[in-house]
Amino acid sequence: MAVGVVATLCLAPSCVARRVVTHVPSEIATPSGAARPVRVLLAENVPSAGLAISAPYTIEPWGPRTRGTPAVLAHCPPLADGRVRSSAAALIVGDRHFPDDAVLLRIQGSAALTVDGRRYRGDLAVRRLGEGRLALLNVLPIEDYLYGVLGGETYPGWPAAALEAQAVVARSYAMWRMAQRRDGPFDLYATVMDQNYLGMAKEDPRLNAAVDRTAGMVLLYQMRLFRCYYHSTCGGHTEAVQEVFPDPPLLPLSAVACPYCKDSKHFSWTRLIPKVELADALAKSGQGIQQLMGIAVSARTATGRAKEITVTLGGGRSAAMPASEFRLAVGPSKLPSTFFDLRATAEGYEFQGRGFGHGVGMCQWGSKGMADAHFSAPEILRHYYPGAQLTRLYATH
Repeated sequence: MAVGVVATLCLAPSCVARRVVTHVPSEIATPSGAARPVRVLLAENVPSAGLAISAPYTIEPWGPRTRGTPAVLAHCPPLADGRVRSSAAALIVGDRHFPDDAVLLRIQGSAALTVDGRRYRGDLAVRRLGEGRLALLNVLPIEDYLYGVLGGETYPGWPAAALEAQAVVARSYAMWRMAQRRDGPFDLYATVMDQNYLGMAKEDPRLNAAVDRTAGMVLLYQMRLFRCYYHSTCGGHTEAVQEVFPDPPLLPLSAVACPYCKDSKHFSWTRLIPKVELADALAKSGQGIQQLMGIAVSARTATGRAKEITVTLGGGRSAAMPASEFRLAVGPSKLPSTFFDLRATAEGYEFQGRGFGHGVGMCQWGSKGMADAHFSAPEILRHYYPGAQLTRLYATH
């Protein structure tokens, strides 16, 4: 993937005009060379959804074969209180029926779309899945998408440098996903399965300004997009990607010290979980555990996080499982991270730990701490993603 020459970037307003614009990777580019719209999956396998559109809109065929200038199926006035649904033979938008498998509602106004009571920027794609089920996708420019992501992933009152760093990381992650899923039916889930996207529900001028100041800017490593993981609180040290996910080692996703996240309420924590609750959670997760006799950390990473958990079962048997799977089985809210020690008590097991999340990539509370200490967004990004290049791929104006 050729992306041109890496630019040395500055986020101060005086630097904007002198930024070098490189080339958008072909996997996520339009024929004109701009970044293509992002396709965000809002709902899947639903029978219908409430729909309101406060501006005129057109309905067009949508899908891989409709690239270019598709035919317009219908010109529609604003829709005050309608529904979109599917029958065995058609998609139904308001009172209009279309035999197509997928259509795009291209809206002629800004921020005029409401789906099930939530407002969105951009357009709406509707796919028929059969048996009266639908998939709904918000199709919009990536910068507009990021307005909704920052509202779901960070706090508008945080320092500007932390918000700018979050905008760059969220954009980098989104563009990596767009390249990975370019041939699929959508690019991103609207949930924490990718990034928490809330449409316009939590937009804020301070968050939007951080997106605008960093427009087009991403992190690259060896001239390629990579998966810019991030998490809430590392607890003092981030983790190497290969210790948590089935990914190969990557320099920008190495473990780095982080003395900046101590203000997070998740920096240190204690959880007491009854033995019967742990046994039930592990059984429900498909681990096949019928009788729980004991739990121990049997391996740790270089940073001190639990890497493997050994569960002692009835009859002297034991089973080992990755600590990340153990955490998800117990529940991320009950066990905030794998950075813990544990001990048996009369009531169950006491976990004493640090941090919240998987620990890979940028520590969000650490980015706030660095910004409070007057580090810039590029300095924050260099700290959490060593060896990555901050690069502007495209201009938005």
